[in-house]
Amino acid sequence: MTSATESEHDAPGDIVVTRVFDAPRELVFEVWTVAEHLARWFGPRAAEMVSCTIDPRPGGVIQFCHQSADGMRLWAKGAFQEVIAPERLVFTLAIVDAEGRPTKHPMVPDWPEDAVIETRVSLEVVGHGTRVTVHSRVTPPEAASLDSVAFERRLARQGWAEVFDKLAEHLVVAARGTRSSK
Repeated sequence: MTSATESEHDAPGDIVVTRVFDAPRELVFEVWTVAEHLARWFGPRAAEMVSCTIDPRPGGVIQFCHQSADGMRLWAKGAFQEVIAPERLVFTLAIVDAEGRPTKHPMVPDWPEDAVIETRVSLEVVGHGTRVTVHSRVTPPEAASLDSVAFERRLARQGWAEVFDKLAEHLVVAARGTRSSK
């Protein structure tokens, strides 16, 4: 990992974060698209991913549940819009209950049930590493302008830094596993 940047001039509801990881692009793509990897790093340190389903193809489902130490659960479900290995992923996520029905965000009570987070992940080879750029946007635009969404986006911006730290740590472990299997 060499750098992290954020744009403070994103549109309402948008977050753009970039970091360069010391890992080959193919491995970075793999840890984004295999449930056993994603479950180990995609989320805050204070929560465990207790469920993870991922089908990385256009129309394929992504669904997971984070559980905090106090038992609070946050379920999210969406679909892949675009999958171009190993360079790009585009997927949507909505806050849902355990049955997959839209619901309120457990940490943001005024979260609009129709809000969807669209995430674009770009992977670019940089030297011996990979630049990962994540562009996360809340839709529809009316939802993105709400105070509750602005609050969640502030939390999410901080959260992406933590998620990228966990990704960097996981890539070290995953790279060792790749080398030992050869």
